[in-house]
Parts: sequence; structure tokens; C-alpha cells
Amino acid sequence: YAILPLIFNVVLYAVAIMVFMYSLWNWNVYEVAWDFLGPVGRWLSAVVNWMGWLVKLVVAAVALAAAFFTFTAVGMALASPLNDILSEKVEVTYLGGAEKISLPFRFTATAALLSIGDSLRNLVRQLFYTVLVLPFLLIPLVGFVPLFLVGGYFAGFGFLDAAMARNFLRPRHKRLLSGKHFWEIVGFGAAMQAMFAVPFLGMLLMPVGVVSGTLLYCDEDWEKMLAEAGVPVPPGFTPPRKAPTTHAVAPAGRASV
Repeated sequence: YAILPLIFNVVLYAVAIMVFMYSLWNWNVYEVAWDFLGPVGRWLSAVVNWMGWLVKLVVAAVALAAAFFTFTAVGMALASPLNDILSEKVEVTYLGGAEKISLPFRFTATAALLSIGDSLRNLVRQLFYTVLVLPFLLIPLVGFVPLFLVGGYFAGFGFLDAAMARNFLRPRHKRLLSGKHFWEIVGFGAAMQAMFAVPFLGMLLMPVGVVSGTLLYCDEDWEKMLAEAGVPVPPGFTPPRKAPTTHAVAPAGRASV
């Protein structure tokens, strides 16, 4: 459940980056030769061509930054079926209850399609806000902060969404949790993003993010939150509850362990 999505996502991004860089390398932004102006023309053409390489460098840096900050969201969307299985196992183990009740195929298929649509919408939103804050990269030292926060929020929300989407929660329900725990989600996602910066190690932590997001989902009192917001419970949703623990009574004359 952990390694297959990781391998697929790494291969996908590696191929995409190589194709993009190859296309960028062969893109002639400025190829001018003003030899008819003598030494001055050759100097001007060299300056213009150098500016073309500078444009390529900026485009390459922006593309790599976008790849870094969208790696988690794309990986979560591609690996959603396997992440759902991992998330369900974590939820059942953590709550100590029984396995989820199987619902009719038509219902689960419709919910799965809606979940995929929600994931794609989240990805589009992340790309929009990423492009929106990219100009801040031109500000020295602190220019990366808005991009890091945007990436952190959507990374944290993506890990949390694995559990919410699997339990048939829709965007209006998810917004309640993301609004209530906004800075927790940003901090969680930013921490994961920071660990992703460590070569190879960070990429192996994606399953840890799924587990953490599932635990955050399980610790929320959904019944109370939905009731206070006046939002109806979605069909098929069962609020997470910890199973009651039973303690064995020791026979008379023996100490309980």
C-alpha cells in the first residue's frame, strides 16, 4: 500500500521533469546574430541571447518548485485506492472496532467517483494558489514563505482527506474540519513538506502522512461539530467512535493483572 504509489509517482514525475527540461533546453527563446552591426552588434546579440538563457533558468526553477509543492497532492490523487485501504486499517485498529460494513456497489462507486472529483478539484485549487504566490519568490529571503504555507496546507489537507473521502464526507463537511484545525493542518503539512526536502527519506514518509491524517480524523467529535454547524450527516457516514474497553474480572482470591 505504501511502496507502489510511491514508485509510480516518482517515475511519473521523473519522466515529466526530463521531458520538460529537454523541451526547455531545445527552446530557442532568443537566437539573434547582429553581425551586420560589427562588434557592437555582436555584443548586443550576446546580451540578448544571455537573457534568453536567464529566462530558461527562471522557467526551470519555477517548474521544479511547482513539481516539489504538487508532488504530495498528485501522489495522493494517484494513490487514493491504496491509501484508502491503509487509512481504513489504521482507523479500525485505532478505534478498536469492527471492520467497516460493506455498502452496495452502486453507492460506493458513486462515492468513489465523487472522491476522485474532489481530489482533482483540490489539485486545481492548489495549482491556482501556487501560481498566485509564485511572484513572491522574487522577494529575497522571505519570498518562499507564502508558497511553503500554501503547499503545507494542501499537503496536510490531502493526507487528512484520505480518511474523510473514504467516509463519504463532502466538501461542505470537510470545510468544517479544515476551518477548525486550519493551523494544525498547515503545520502538519509544512512539517511533511520539510521532510520531503530530505532526498529519498522524505518520499518514504507519505504513508506516515496518511496514518497521521487518519488519526486526526478519528480524534474529532464529528457528531458535535456537524450538529453545531447545522450540517446534515451525509449518507453512509458513521462518526468515528472508540470501542468500549472491557476488563476481565479476576476470580476471587486472585489478583488481577
